[in-house]
Amino acid sequence: MSFINSPKSFSYQNVDSASRVAGAGAHELISILFDELLLRLDQTIKHAQRNEVAMMLQSRSRASSILNALEESLDFKKGGELALALAKIYREAGRRINAATRPDDIDRLSSARQMLAEIAEAWRAIAPK
Repeated sequence: MSFINSPKSFSYQNVDSASRVAGAGAHELISILFDELLLRLDQTIKHAQRNEVAMMLQSRSRASSILNALEESLDFKKGGELALALAKIYREAGRRINAATRPDDIDRLSSARQMLAEIAEAWRAIAPK
């Protein structure tokens, strides 16, 4: 067993994530969600490439949950048309992610990841200084 995949390293990752969330403001929390979402999509793609269907579906499910949390965080009253546009993008990305049920669906996962990575990058660009 490698150190990277050991149960202890997984615990350290959880502690690091929990610490990051505990000290985060609203903008940073969304950044954390984007980071986790992109990580889960990367894992889903890797599992698909390795034909690890069960792991692929598990990672895909986690990515979908995070994407749902991002959509639920939208404020349609304050965000107006921008919030509506983001909701449409999130729903399309979610549709692509959820349609990926087999290892040969990597193109759907990759296109969803690309869409979401662009939004994540824009979100980081407007971070308060």
